[in-house]
Amino acid sequence: MNHKTVPELRWLKPRDVALGRVAAVSIPAALVAAVIGVLATQDPMWALIAAGVVLACGIVVYDPMVIVSLAVPATLVLVRVGGVLSVSDLVLAAATAVAIVMIRPRGLSSMQSLLWAGAAYSAASIPTLILNVYSENAIEWAHELVLVLGSIIVGFAIGRTGRTGFAIGSYIAGCLVISVWAVGKFIVLFAMTGEAMEIYLPQLHKNTIGGMVSAAIVIVYARPPWLRLNPVPYWSTLTVLAAGLAVSQSRQGMIAAVAGLILISLRRRPETGRRPKLIWIAAIPVLVFALSMLETQLESDNQFNSAYQRLTWYQDSIDIWLSSPIFGVGLRWWYTSRFGDGFQPPNAELEVLTSVGVVGLLAFIALFAVALVALWRLDPAYGTVGAAVVLTRLTQSQLDLYWVAGQASLLWIIAGVAYGTLVKARELHPDSALPTTSPRAVSAATGLQRHVRTELE
Repeated sequence: MNHKTVPELRWLKPRDVALGRVAAVSIPAALVAAVIGVLATQDPMWALIAAGVVLACGIVVYDPMVIVSLAVPATLVLVRVGGVLSVSDLVLAAATAVAIVMIRPRGLSSMQSLLWAGAAYSAASIPTLILNVYSENAIEWAHELVLVLGSIIVGFAIGRTGRTGFAIGSYIAGCLVISVWAVGKFIVLFAMTGEAMEIYLPQLHKNTIGGMVSAAIVIVYARPPWLRLNPVPYWSTLTVLAAGLAVSQSRQGMIAAVAGLILISLRRRPETGRRPKLIWIAAIPVLVFALSMLETQLESDNQFNSAYQRLTWYQDSIDIWLSSPIFGVGLRWWYTSRFGDGFQPPNAELEVLTSVGVVGLLAFIALFAVALVALWRLDPAYGTVGAAVVLTRLTQSQLDLYWVAGQASLLWIIAGVAYGTLVKARELHPDSALPTTSPRAVSAATGLQRHVRTELE
């Protein structure tokens, strides 16, 4: 009997272990499902949030860098959760936490000037927290800290781990969907009314569409080596994105895209050794169209159109700033009732000036100056696209809101990606030319390698 019992027990032992594992997984899963079911009967929103948290936890366990990579396409999702933070904010916060844990410190020193500039702006905003005590002020300070420093670290982690293709490719794919949707709606409205109407999509203002698509156009046009676009998808992608930007009729987006593309054209392409010239020709009709639309509004008898409304808000912003010129009246002051009907200044400098005063504005300007100079000094195959996207967003914010969820983080994510991909390329090719999209760039490899060594030392 004993000889028969022992083999039976050995045969049963793996089954017992398997049953234990199944129970360890199924019981918590059943509990989670029950909790979500109860929440769904009380408030569907809480059920969706709980389901999202469970999904995020599963993704983190499977591959933490997936959450970090999703921070880029998530910048297109501006739907608010609970009326406070957007989906893009929540994903960016989670991505920042994961990136800080997963990232290797090696290579971070290459972008220390950018990190210090971001930290300096956050520090310059602290006095307004002390002088203007209200909850929105403190919340927005933490929000902006993540939008700048968190985004830089997330971008660096994406580039450092080689996830740029998925992360940036997903963003461009999302912009293609938005562009096709906008073009389709424009065609339908034109067929129904005979008028070329401005395009608004659910949760997306025309200027939001313009900001998103203009950044995508600049990224695709720059053709960084990590994007790996062949000629056919390259031109077709640019065409669809340009059509989406055109039908949105976002003047800010058009001018911003032109600024970023012109900056790219100032440098020779690493893959060809030539400067792109087409943008100088294409920029003329775009600028003429945008300026003619502005002139039409200024000559209109409608004193409440967007052009006149901006002029009114500019003057009101100056009046509000003069009430506390040094340290400002507080972040997100338009969420309070201290200044009547709240409005967010449609200009980056006025928005910052009213919020954190002259001290904060100087730090804000320094942040962009440091970013543009630092990125421009990088190897052109990596730094040019970062500098162009930063300039694109800064240009658009001269006539539009700056601190907008998603759009205020994308430029710093791309800046971090530029550094991360550069560090990764340098480690993979320590004694040879950095990878480019064409063998014709090999002749410039020696000079590029010197740039890399300078930035990483």
